[in-house]
Amino acid sequence: MNYRIIAPVYNEEKYIKAFLDSFPEKHLTSLILVDDGSIDKTEQIVKENYPKIAYLKHKINLGKGKSLETGSLKAIEQKADIIIVMDSDMQHKTEDIDRFLDVFQKNPDTKIVFGARKIGKTMPLIAFIGNKMISVITNLLFHYFVNDTQCGFRAFKSDIFNKIRWNSHGYSVETEMIINAAFHKLKYQEITIETIYLEKYKGMNVFDGMTVLFKILGWRISKLFK
Repeated sequence: MNYRIIAPVYNEEKYIKAFLDSFPEKHLTSLILVDDGSIDKTEQIVKENYPKIAYLKHKINLGKGKSLETGSLKAIEQKADIIIVMDSDMQHKTEDIDRFLDVFQKNPDTKIVFGARKIGKTMPLIAFIGNKMISVITNLLFHYFVNDTQCGFRAFKSDIFNKIRWNSHGYSVETEMIINAAFHKLKYQEITIETIYLEKYKGMNVFDGMTVLFKILGWRISKLFK
Protein backbone atom coordinates (compact mmCIF):
# COMPACT_ATOMS: atom_id res chain seq x y z
CA MET A 1 0.00 0.00 0.00
CA ASN A 2 1.49 3.31 -1.10
CA TYR A 3 0.78 5.95 1.53
CA ARG A 4 2.08 9.31 2.71
CA ILE A 5 1.87 10.92 6.15
CA ILE A 6 1.36 14.69 6.18
CA ALA A 7 2.39 16.63 9.28
CA PRO A 8 2.18 20.44 9.30
CA VAL A 9 4.79 22.16 11.47
CA TYR A 10 4.94 25.72 12.71
CA ASN A 11 7.55 26.82 15.26
CA GLU A 12 7.77 23.31 16.71
CA GLU A 13 11.43 23.37 17.83
CA LYS A 14 10.30 22.24 21.28
CA TYR A 15 8.74 18.97 20.10
CA ILE A 16 9.90 18.25 16.56
CA LYS A 17 12.85 16.01 17.48
CA ALA A 18 10.80 13.96 19.93
CA PHE A 19 8.04 13.70 17.33
CA LEU A 20 10.38 12.40 14.63
CA ASP A 21 12.24 10.10 17.02
CA SER A 22 8.90 8.49 17.89
CA PHE A 23 8.35 7.39 14.30
CA PRO A 24 8.80 3.72 13.48
CA GLU A 25 11.61 3.51 10.93
CA LYS A 26 9.31 1.98 8.31
CA HIS A 27 7.13 5.12 8.23
CA LEU A 28 9.84 7.80 8.04
CA THR A 29 10.27 7.48 4.27
CA SER A 30 6.53 8.11 3.86
CA LEU A 31 6.53 11.28 5.98
CA ILE A 32 6.09 14.73 4.44
CA LEU A 33 6.64 17.68 6.78
CA VAL A 34 5.07 20.96 5.69
CA ASP A 35 6.63 23.93 7.46
CA ASP A 36 4.14 26.78 7.51
CA GLY A 37 6.67 29.61 7.67
CA SER A 38 8.42 28.76 10.95
CA ILE A 39 10.79 31.41 12.28
CA ASP A 40 12.36 29.30 15.02
CA LYS A 41 14.88 26.42 14.68
CA THR A 42 12.41 23.82 13.41
CA GLU A 43 13.90 23.63 9.90
CA GLN A 44 17.47 23.56 11.21
CA ILE A 45 16.71 20.70 13.61
CA VAL A 46 15.01 18.62 10.93
CA LYS A 47 17.59 19.14 8.21
CA GLU A 48 20.55 18.52 10.51
CA ASN A 49 19.15 15.39 12.13
CA TYR A 50 16.79 13.93 9.52
CA PRO A 51 18.13 14.93 6.09
CA LYS A 52 16.20 12.23 4.24
CA ILE A 53 12.73 13.36 5.38
CA ALA A 54 10.70 15.23 2.76
CA TYR A 55 10.48 18.85 3.91
CA LEU A 56 8.31 21.46 2.22
CA LYS A 57 8.21 25.06 3.43
CA HIS A 58 5.87 27.99 2.92
CA LYS A 59 7.68 31.32 2.79
CA ILE A 60 5.02 32.86 5.04
CA ASN A 61 2.47 31.48 7.46
CA LEU A 62 -0.62 30.43 5.49
CA GLY A 63 -2.47 28.33 8.08
CA LYS A 64 -2.95 24.65 8.83
CA GLY A 65 -5.47 24.13 6.04
CA LYS A 66 -3.04 25.34 3.40
CA SER A 67 -0.28 23.16 4.85
CA LEU A 68 -2.51 20.09 4.63
CA GLU A 69 -3.36 20.99 1.04
CA THR A 70 0.31 21.44 0.10
CA GLY A 71 1.19 18.09 1.64
CA SER A 72 -1.77 16.28 0.09
CA LEU A 73 -0.95 17.58 -3.40
CA LYS A 74 2.63 16.39 -2.98
CA ALA A 75 1.42 12.97 -1.82
CA ILE A 76 -0.84 12.71 -4.86
CA GLU A 77 2.07 13.74 -7.09
CA GLN A 78 3.99 10.82 -5.54
CA LYS A 79 1.12 8.45 -6.42
CA ALA A 80 0.05 7.79 -2.83
CA ASP A 81 -3.11 5.72 -2.43
CA ILE A 82 -3.66 6.73 1.19
CA ILE A 83 -3.01 10.10 2.82
CA ILE A 84 -2.69 10.27 6.61
CA VAL A 85 -2.71 13.67 8.31
CA MET A 86 -1.55 14.27 11.87
CA ASP A 87 -0.20 16.98 14.17
CA SER A 88 3.52 17.31 14.90
CA ASP A 89 3.34 18.59 18.49
CA MET A 90 3.18 15.15 20.16
CA GLN A 91 -0.61 15.22 20.54
CA HIS A 92 -0.87 12.17 18.28
CA LYS A 93 0.91 8.84 18.73
CA THR A 94 2.83 7.63 15.70
CA GLU A 95 2.16 3.99 16.60
CA ASP A 96 -1.49 4.60 15.65
CA ILE A 97 -0.51 5.02 11.99
CA ASP A 98 -0.68 1.26 11.44
CA ARG A 99 -4.18 1.19 12.90
CA PHE A 100 -5.42 3.64 10.27
CA LEU A 101 -3.79 1.63 7.50
CA ASP A 102 -5.30 -1.60 8.84
CA VAL A 103 -8.83 -0.19 8.49
CA PHE A 104 -8.32 0.37 4.76
CA GLN A 105 -6.77 -3.04 4.28
CA LYS A 106 -9.65 -4.80 6.03
CA ASN A 107 -12.40 -2.56 4.60
CA PRO A 108 -11.62 -1.71 0.95
CA ASP A 109 -14.86 0.29 0.54
CA THR A 110 -13.94 2.75 3.31
CA LYS A 111 -12.92 6.14 1.93
CA ILE A 112 -11.97 8.02 5.09
CA VAL A 113 -11.00 7.09 8.66
CA PHE A 114 -11.39 9.57 11.52
CA GLY A 115 -9.52 9.49 14.79
CA ALA A 116 -11.75 10.00 17.84
CA ARG A 117 -10.01 11.09 21.03
CA LYS A 118 -10.81 9.40 24.32
CA ILE A 119 -12.27 11.72 26.91
CA GLY A 120 -9.81 11.84 29.78
CA LYS A 121 -8.33 14.03 32.47
CA THR A 122 -5.81 15.60 30.10
CA MET A 123 -8.48 17.27 27.95
CA PRO A 124 -9.27 20.78 29.26
CA LEU A 125 -12.95 21.29 30.12
CA ILE A 126 -13.39 24.17 27.65
CA ALA A 127 -11.91 22.01 24.87
CA PHE A 128 -14.29 19.16 25.74
CA ILE A 129 -17.38 21.40 25.75
CA GLY A 130 -16.41 23.18 22.54
CA ASN A 131 -15.55 19.96 20.73
CA LYS A 132 -18.82 18.29 21.71
CA MET A 133 -20.88 21.33 20.74
CA ILE A 134 -19.29 21.53 17.28
CA SER A 135 -19.58 17.76 16.79
CA VAL A 136 -23.27 17.61 17.75
CA ILE A 137 -24.23 20.56 15.54
CA THR A 138 -22.28 19.14 12.58
CA ASN A 139 -23.89 15.74 13.04
CA LEU A 140 -27.40 17.18 13.24
CA LEU A 141 -27.06 19.52 10.28
CA PHE A 142 -25.28 17.13 7.92
CA HIS A 143 -26.37 13.67 9.16
CA TYR A 144 -22.80 12.42 9.22
CA PHE A 145 -22.23 11.10 12.70
CA VAL A 146 -18.59 11.62 13.66
CA ASN A 147 -17.78 11.55 17.37
CA ASP A 148 -14.82 13.94 17.26
CA THR A 149 -15.07 16.42 14.41
CA GLN A 150 -12.06 18.42 15.60
CA CYS A 151 -9.51 15.62 15.78
CA GLY A 152 -6.68 16.30 13.31
CA PHE A 153 -5.52 12.67 13.12
CA ARG A 154 -7.31 11.09 10.16
CA ALA A 155 -6.68 9.32 6.86
CA PHE A 156 -8.35 9.23 3.46
CA LYS A 157 -7.93 7.69 0.05
CA SER A 158 -6.24 10.07 -2.36
CA ASP A 159 -8.93 9.54 -5.00
CA ILE A 160 -11.46 11.43 -2.84
CA PHE A 161 -9.24 14.48 -2.33
CA ASN A 162 -11.15 16.65 -4.78
CA LYS A 163 -14.43 15.69 -3.10
CA ILE A 164 -13.32 16.67 0.40
CA ARG A 165 -10.99 19.51 -0.64
CA TRP A 166 -11.25 22.41 1.78
CA ASN A 167 -10.90 26.19 1.53
CA SER A 168 -10.35 26.77 5.25
CA HIS A 169 -6.93 27.89 6.42
CA GLY A 170 -7.44 27.69 10.18
CA TYR A 171 -9.07 25.44 12.76
CA SER A 172 -12.21 24.88 10.70
CA VAL A 173 -10.36 22.71 8.18
CA GLU A 174 -11.25 19.46 9.99
CA THR A 175 -14.94 20.36 10.09
CA GLU A 176 -15.05 21.45 6.45
CA MET A 177 -13.46 18.18 5.41
CA ILE A 178 -16.19 16.26 7.23
CA ILE A 179 -18.97 18.40 5.75
CA ASN A 180 -17.63 17.81 2.24
CA ALA A 181 -17.40 14.07 2.93
CA ALA A 182 -21.01 14.12 4.16
CA PHE A 183 -22.17 16.00 1.05
CA HIS A 184 -20.68 13.25 -1.13
CA LYS A 185 -21.92 10.48 1.21
CA LEU A 186 -18.45 8.97 1.53
CA LYS A 187 -18.16 5.78 3.54
CA TYR A 188 -16.16 6.32 6.73
CA GLN A 189 -15.03 4.63 9.93
CA GLU A 190 -13.61 5.83 13.25
CA ILE A 191 -10.86 4.55 15.50
CA THR A 192 -10.32 5.60 19.10
CA ILE A 193 -7.06 7.35 19.93
CA GLU A 194 -5.67 8.71 23.17
CA THR A 195 -6.20 12.30 24.26
CA ILE A 196 -2.85 14.05 24.71
CA TYR A 197 -2.61 17.70 25.77
CA LEU A 198 0.94 18.67 26.62
CA GLU A 199 0.17 22.39 26.67
CA LYS A 200 -3.31 23.59 27.56
CA TYR A 201 -2.94 26.94 25.85
CA LYS A 202 -2.56 25.35 22.41
CA GLY A 203 -5.49 24.61 20.15
CA MET A 204 -8.83 26.34 19.73
CA ASN A 205 -9.99 29.06 22.07
CA VAL A 206 -13.57 30.25 22.55
CA PHE A 207 -13.31 32.73 19.67
CA ASP A 208 -11.99 30.02 17.34
CA GLY A 209 -14.86 27.74 18.36
CA MET A 210 -17.47 30.41 17.65
CA THR A 211 -15.86 31.09 14.28
CA VAL A 212 -16.14 27.40 13.38
CA LEU A 213 -19.81 27.33 14.45
CA PHE A 214 -20.67 30.30 12.24
CA LYS A 215 -18.84 28.67 9.34
CA ILE A 216 -20.81 25.45 9.85
CA LEU A 217 -24.06 27.39 9.52
CA GLY A 218 -22.75 29.09 6.40
CA TRP A 219 -21.77 25.76 4.86
CA ARG A 220 -25.20 24.33 5.67
CA ILE A 221 -26.90 27.21 3.84
CA SER A 222 -24.54 26.97 0.86
CA LYS A 223 -25.11 23.21 0.51
CA LEU A 224 -28.87 23.81 0.26
CA PHE A 225 -28.32 25.56 -3.05
CA LYS A 226 -26.13 22.85 -4.61
